[in-house]
Amino acid sequence: MKDLKKRIAWILLIILLTGATILCCIRWKAWFYNPVEPKWPNDTVDFSFRTFGQDTVPGFIKQSDGTWLDTVIADTLSFLVFGDIHNNMTADNWNMIAARHPHVDFYAQAGDFMERGYFYYYQLLASKIVGTPFEQLPVIVTPGNHEYRKGLIRRLPNEWKQWFPNPQNGPVHYLGTTYYVDFKNLRFIVIDTGGLQKLSDYTIVLTWLNRTLDSSGHKFTVVMMHHPVYSGAVGRQNIGVKAVFHQALEQADVVFSGHDHNYTRRLPFIGTNSAEKFYLSTVNEKDERICSGERVYELITLTHDTLRIQTYLMESGLLYDNICVTHDAQSGTKYDCDSLLMSEIILLPEKYSGKKNYRTRRFMERKEMRLDSVETLLPE
Repeated sequence: MKDLKKRIAWILLIILLTGATILCCIRWKAWFYNPVEPKWPNDTVDFSFRTFGQDTVPGFIKQSDGTWLDTVIADTLSFLVFGDIHNNMTADNWNMIAARHPHVDFYAQAGDFMERGYFYYYQLLASKIVGTPFEQLPVIVTPGNHEYRKGLIRRLPNEWKQWFPNPQNGPVHYLGTTYYVDFKNLRFIVIDTGGLQKLSDYTIVLTWLNRTLDSSGHKFTVVMMHHPVYSGAVGRQNIGVKAVFHQALEQADVVFSGHDHNYTRRLPFIGTNSAEKFYLSTVNEKDERICSGERVYELITLTHDTLRIQTYLMESGLLYDNICVTHDAQSGTKYDCDSLLMSEIILLPEKYSGKKNYRTRRFMERKEMRLDSVETLLPE
């Protein structure tokens, strides 16, 4: 019996080691390869982002209870939300958006602001945003998987926390990456999903999230994180994020995420993308509205009674989706959505063009079924 147990143990060990070796071979570049940074004329950059972790923020005054109050229009808050950017936003892009929406108080970015977590990409980000109105605007930001340096254990470079000095009110091991910001009638919660690497990480952050949601006395709650609860791209579902956070996040009025490079709306969850990179959409029938192959961003306007979320196509500036969130004493949170602004945009990403594999064929079939089944009214 002992010999049999030893043989089984050796067989299991060999299988485990073989699997680990194969996995390391497949993921060698992602885990162990550090790219050589492109040359840059200077090794420093004179720039820093303005965040709500600082003592003073342009356009706001911090009250004694820690709430940030808009000094221009105290009863109205307006901000922009961007998904993945990957250094793709040019100065012209920033200026164009600022011209469309000249009266925003701050902007939020859902991770993968940069293509990689190396100093060159920080400099590249600064070179494109300096001189635009966004240089002075405060930002609420979470790290994405691209900001983390990859390895057996992912590591967020010190530069990220230096460039984004966020509030230090999150779990002890996530100070500055998981946090919340309080405004009048709004609590804005940020979750660093890229830093969740062990089971205990999920437990710690979930405990903090539940406490932060329960203690909020604000009328509205907005959450932002990089990985979505419901993936809008084929083969990119993060099982851990969905299993652990789904129930708690149902309490929020809206949850913004990035990572999937598609726009998806399944309220309260909204996935968004501002990068030039596109992935194959799931074209999931449970999603209330989707957009594949177009860069988008959101304008959020908060008054005392209403949270309005408007999604715009970046290049054209056309309004693509319009959501109005209100609270009713009897029925709770109410969503009024206007999806009849224009037909859904479901494009096949260029890198899949000409491919006839199973995923591409399924995408095309689901696209045709969705466009045939959903009646849309185009503006005259």
